[in-house]
Amino acid sequence: MELRELEGLTELAREAEGKKTFEVNGRTYFIDGRGDLEVVKETSVPQSPVTLHTLTGLLDYIVAEGKSFSNGQDTVLWGARLRIDNPTTVYFEGSLDKYGRRPVQAIAKFQTPDFEFGDWHDQEEMNIAMQAAFVETDDRDVILKVIGNLKESDVKQASDDGVTQQVQIKSGVASVADVKVPNPVVLAPYRTFLEVKQPESKFIFRMRSGMMSAIFEADGGMWKIEAAALIKQYLEDELKKLELDLKVIA
Repeated sequence: MELRELEGLTELAREAEGKKTFEVNGRTYFIDGRGDLEVVKETSVPQSPVTLHTLTGLLDYIVAEGKSFSNGQDTVLWGARLRIDNPTTVYFEGSLDKYGRRPVQAIAKFQTPDFEFGDWHDQEEMNIAMQAAFVETDDRDVILKVIGNLKESDVKQASDDGVTQQVQIKSGVASVADVKVPNPVVLAPYRTFLEVKQPESKFIFRMRSGMMSAIFEADGGMWKIEAAALIKQYLEDELKKLELDLKVIA
């Protein structure tokens, strides 16, 4: 701090007449017990961000509210950005304030279907989940065929080499057939925003007695990288159409 500025602040402190704080050029100063000046860093936070559940909704919000964050510019949101935190969360952040903080103006948060990987599910639960929480694929249809026609006593007689399981399923009114359950299976669960393609990845499908089955993730989380890339590409394409100059961080 320059000497002239310090002298000016000292004089203002004298004029404060016992006041503990005063403001100069947008900054708040505090007079401590020894009479020294300390800059008070603002601790207030922006109002709660708007929560949305789709990427389309987030873009609609930016278009509707853009001018209030653009410093008067109609087509450029100066300093603002979109940040992809994970496959289900995208933040719309404003420009940096004088303290280096970047306020969150809106959040898009995808609500994933209620399905637990690694947990055992009964026949009915798995049947419903495969149709409601997964995109239609060849391997999904194989799993549906197996669990939909499985007889309660058959899993106990399953052939299992640790990788592939073989079970007997109903193949007609009075007949059964041996079916091998492929492993790993390639599935595409609904795990990210519906505006983008759902990433396919490998899973392990296992069955046990009691007509129970489970699906275990087997790709090491690589799908998250693909999902982030898909979200980034979608947002950049849509922003270009809207003629909005916003950086997308993934």
